Amino acid sequence: MARDLGTNSGKRRSQSGQAMVESIIVMVMACLVFFSVFQYANLLSARLVLTHAATRAARAKTVGLNHWMVEKSARAAAIPVSGKCLTEFPDAPVNTGAMLLNRGSQGRVWNAALRSSPRSARAQFELARIPDYMDSENSPTSEEILNYERWRSLTVSVDEPLDFDGTSPGQLSVTVRQGQPLLISLLALSQGELRATDGDEMRVRGAYSIESHYPLYMENMNW
Repeated sequence: MARDLGTNSGKRRSQSGQAMVESIIVMVMACLVFFSVFQYANLLSARLVLTHAATRAARAKTVGLNHWMVEKSARAAAIPVSGKCLTEFPDAPVNTGAMLLNRGSQGRVWNAALRSSPRSARAQFELARIPDYMDSENSPTSEEILNYERWRSLTVSVDEPLDFDGTSPGQLSVTVRQGQPLLISLLALSQGELRATDGDEMRVRGAYSIESHYPLYMENMNW
């Protein structure tokens, strides 16, 4: 009887250990699937934003704007996936709502809240700088107005067929590429290992094609 009890106890411990190992394997696989789907979603959203950036750049080029204007249009459209804003942010404004609340004027607090914008002070600062950035003359001066950490990796390429006579519009294609950070290392993942990346990036591209009309009414041909 004692031998049977010891055998049953050993089996239970063995089954408990096996269940723990299986649970760990399932948790690792679940985390792997979750991070893979999350990373894919981030890259897909970045591609959609860069496609929009290519659209804005193509529309700027098709009306005859120069290369710097085309690049600025793409950069401004790619702000949602361009990372942290590197432009120095001024001191935060005084919280007038808190001041009104301390004075016991709840009605005035509600009136101020209804009149205010739901955007944060940082978002309002960046939005206010975009028109000034679009008016900048070159890249060095624009960095003092507005700059983002992934703008340096953003490239804009224009493919336009030569049409020297300007009698018919050609097909203008714009491609925007930008490096996007990876949450997990794809190389390690292919080897069955799940670990964070060390600054690894993937080049994501967005493209758009449109008829080029500016050669019909401008002498500036192909940049």
